[in-house]
Amino acid sequence: MHAAVIRGVVVENSSGKALARTQITLTPLPGTRADMQTQRSTVYGNFEFAGVPAGAYIVSAARRGFPPVQYGQKSWRGAGAPVVIIDDQSMFLNIRMPRYGGITGMVVDENDAGIPEHEVVAYLMAKPPRLVTQAQADERGMFRITGLMPGRYLVRSKARLYEDGGYVPTFARETIQVEDAAFVDVDLDHDSGEVRLHPREGKLHNISGEATCVVPPNSPPPHVTIVLVSDMGRESTGGVCPSVPYQFNNKPPGDYEIWAASDAPACNPPVGRCGTYFSFTIDDKDYQRDFPLLPMGTVSFGFYGPKGRVDPSSLTLQMRRVDLAGESPPDKLLIKQGVAQVFQGRWQFRLMPNPQYTATRFRGCRINENGEGGRGDGWNEVLINSRSCYATYWLSGPAAIRGTVTNAHDPVQGAPVFLEAWDEKNKKRVGELHVVRTDMYGKFELTGLAAGSYRLVSTFEFLSPESADIDEMRPRTFTIEEGRDQQQDIDLWVIK
Repeated sequence: MHAAVIRGVVVENSSGKALARTQITLTPLPGTRADMQTQRSTVYGNFEFAGVPAGAYIVSAARRGFPPVQYGQKSWRGAGAPVVIIDDQSMFLNIRMPRYGGITGMVVDENDAGIPEHEVVAYLMAKPPRLVTQAQADERGMFRITGLMPGRYLVRSKARLYEDGGYVPTFARETIQVEDAAFVDVDLDHDSGEVRLHPREGKLHNISGEATCVVPPNSPPPHVTIVLVSDMGRESTGGVCPSVPYQFNNKPPGDYEIWAASDAPACNPPVGRCGTYFSFTIDDKDYQRDFPLLPMGTVSFGFYGPKGRVDPSSLTLQMRRVDLAGESPPDKLLIKQGVAQVFQGRWQFRLMPNPQYTATRFRGCRINENGEGGRGDGWNEVLINSRSCYATYWLSGPAAIRGTVTNAHDPVQGAPVFLEAWDEKNKKRVGELHVVRTDMYGKFELTGLAAGSYRLVSTFEFLSPESADIDEMRPRTFTIEEGRDQQQDIDLWVIK
């Protein structure tokens, strides 16, 4: 049998120096009869895949300190172009990897003298701003925030108490209001600066109290974790029952949340793990609150398909905690006989599609008081307390979309296809973006789709477009009916 060779070298974009130990991955497109292969570049940055079957492949590179790269990207936001190879062909690739961007600056006091070891935080400019990372100034007050993808960022100093007073969190342009803050544009291979932060003087407060819990008879004392959450991030403390004191010092005025969880039964009745959640605002004084650990909330689920009630054992439901600092990674929700135990707090549920069902509507346990339902195939936010609540999913048979991507009437191999579940009323994305690449013949297929409105585009210009990007591409907008497959042929979109 005939086989081809794909070899090449990976180098640092700015200097051209070889990058050793870079992970190179060869991913076959649908229709190419080959398995994915991975290897590390040599000390000279070289790599070679021998005995490669003819077909089309996406070649990607990953290395610590660098954002992932796909061969053939037009820009950092773009998708890589496929490498098409025939029998006995040898191809050489040159992959250039840019480094992450950074922000440099200085934290200074009233006299422009550097404040040593003051912490700073970077937020991606969004609504609301999304916390990305933090850094600490050196002994001269100078800092460098690293590992940033291109974008627009806000920089903010953290609260800190000194011997002669305290500083409250302050954005660049010496403001505590995000609306008035100065932003910083970040690009790959560059540091953006110099950002000067002048923390404002202000009063800081302490948050304290005691969590009380129960030690079941003949059992070791349960451990309790207490987490304080703000838009500056999360911090935790803990201890063992029956009494767990907590204290978080030097906090600025603002909104906060506390949630607590035990690692074993710690409340009465001892039916399982216990917890607590509450939110509060600090104005001009310390905050003190004692609280007992309570039984986890009980969520009773009902799943209804076209023929009536559906057995929940055939379904997979994901959950993730959402708080002032953002969303946690998703995890599987364990449901027994239609009932799940969930810690108190704000959560998001998402029903995963399967070959039989996908969610079309959701209702119950909602943040809003009337419990009004919404589209079911995205993340649905709920508020869980220690009481029981009911959540209902309406299901339908999944639909599918098939089609061909063309450019000047020619099919396009390996073209990224993006399908966005679209809330036409509120003009926003629902759930996660569906992404697939066309095969060797320009054909694509997206399955497991719920009924509703969608937007469809195909382009190499974006690896993961936002809704605003899709707006500019004149997307194909259409409605999918329950369990019905559709043919949707589209043209490749190219920036002109």
